[in-house]
Amino acid sequence: MDVRRAMDRCRLPVLACAMALLSLLLSSGPGFAQKVSGPAAVEVRLEIEKPGVVLGEPVYATVRLRNVGKMPVDVPTLLDPQTGVIHIEVSSSSRPRFVFLPLFYADTLRARTALAPGDEIAAAFPIFYGALGWTFDRSGDYRVSVEYRTPSAEQVRLVPASPVAVTVADVGEAGALLVTPGSASEEAGKFLLWQRGDQLHAGQALLTDLLRRYPDSPLADYARLAFGRNLSRSFRNYATGKVRPADCEPALNAFQKVRSDRLPALLQIQQRLDEARCYVTLSQPAQAQESIKKAEQVADDRPEFRLLFQQAIRLEPTLDTMITIAPAREKPAL
Repeated sequence: MDVRRAMDRCRLPVLACAMALLSLLLSSGPGFAQKVSGPAAVEVRLEIEKPGVVLGEPVYATVRLRNVGKMPVDVPTLLDPQTGVIHIEVSSSSRPRFVFLPLFYADTLRARTALAPGDEIAAAFPIFYGALGWTFDRSGDYRVSVEYRTPSAEQVRLVPASPVAVTVADVGEAGALLVTPGSASEEAGKFLLWQRGDQLHAGQALLTDLLRRYPDSPLADYARLAFGRNLSRSFRNYATGKVRPADCEPALNAFQKVRSDRLPALLQIQQRLDEARCYVTLSQPAQAQESIKKAEQVADDRPEFRLLFQQAIRLEPTLDTMITIAPAREKPAL
């Protein structure tokens, strides 16, 4: 682990950086963590839906945890780097190995469940931007690895997954415009990550410029989706103390320009669910039902996506009568 590199690139507040790096030291130092030797009770699998991307394109990972033993296993309900139970490392020929650090950490480890033999939990999440900035900030071949950290009575035991390769191609100039170091690039990364943030003026301006100059770039669809999702929800700007209400008509206009087939499944589902909420707001139930149908077709009842539907119902209870996919437990607040 390159601690100096992590400190140099850390975008978190100093205290948060120190806590994150302390966590890494504790997990990697002798006597604190140990990789499982011999058969483990759980099996971890890492998937990258789009292992080939262009420079600046957001990368999303899915982690699956399956009980391969004969007895129930106590596991967290949420697999996410923000909880510390998933440890992600990235390396390439041009960059040393470094740990992916999320922008925020959350204490949600108390939410646990018994995973029956043969059952699986899964989660999909972004890994393209974090506390160290852009994860894939140059073209080349990357290696992404994941370890599941399972607490035991005496130490943290690490269960690794097979690594996955990600190839980043430098196609055109859109990627360089997006990831070139600077405050605008940092804000654009956060806006694409959160898909909201009225206060990120420089980042939104950069993405608007990208849409104007490179409308056919794969990056343009991620930007259009982020703008649409931001507008589809109300936003409290703590800098001004004001709340901007949801603005569904321009949100739907942005969604209509998104070439959804270019996006990972997680984002396609988020887009359709936000469309449905906006159609309900605009008293267009038939269109809302059609968007829900498209979302469920993409989700295909996979466990990593069930939570999205539960959250959509929480935001717009009317959708409960339209959604047929199996419910999921509500995600702990991050």
